[in-house]
Amino acid sequence: MSVFSTAHILAADLAGASMDPNEAQKVLAYLRKTQDGKLFFDYLRAIKKDGRAVIRSGQTLRYYDELLAACERHLRPLQDKPEEMLYTLAWAIRLLRYYRAVPEAAEELAEQRLQEAKRPSQTLPQDSSQQTTATIPPRPTAPQVPGIGEVFGGRVRSVEPEGVQLQVKSLSDDLVIGVIRAEALAGRQYRVGDTARVEVIAIRTLKSGRVVLELKPAAKRKE
Repeated sequence: MSVFSTAHILAADLAGASMDPNEAQKVLAYLRKTQDGKLFFDYLRAIKKDGRAVIRSGQTLRYYDELLAACERHLRPLQDKPEEMLYTLAWAIRLLRYYRAVPEAAEELAEQRLQEAKRPSQTLPQDSSQQTTATIPPRPTAPQVPGIGEVFGGRVRSVEPEGVQLQVKSLSDDLVIGVIRAEALAGRQYRVGDTARVEVIAIRTLKSGRVVLELKPAAKRKE
């Protein structure tokens, strides 16, 4: 499962638990500081065990219980990959803020997961001599961040002397943004609102978890 898929599911679980993003941000800061997945889980377990000595609010302790449970479910496989774990949690917290603002989005994802779990996966007998595999409708997926070499059409959000910023598919600008540097424009000119066909040439992730796609104008389609 990709970082972004895991982040979406983790965020939906945290939203379902009414998690306070500010508390989640605190544990993200700890992970960013230590860069150690094992210490991260030790930290959460220590708060769950002895947190009442330093945390007076029962609600805050509940947040840490929910954080530990959700992270155990979704981040435990990344314990030995602290950088990937950091990016996944950072994305999840950004998505958590979105799900809190648009709760129906989290409910829709939860319903999709429930229906997926209910769908039969075994083969079903068609008649005495034949069997056919049950057809399972594909589950709607969240838009994925394009990879290096991928070509897509992005809407121009701003045009500056330094370059052009584009929206990446239907992803929030807070999560991912596309940039064509001035030197990569190669004479191309864009206006705000245009749809630019671009190719991904590099990907970098900021400390905040926001992904920046370095782009260049893509070659025109062959007729």
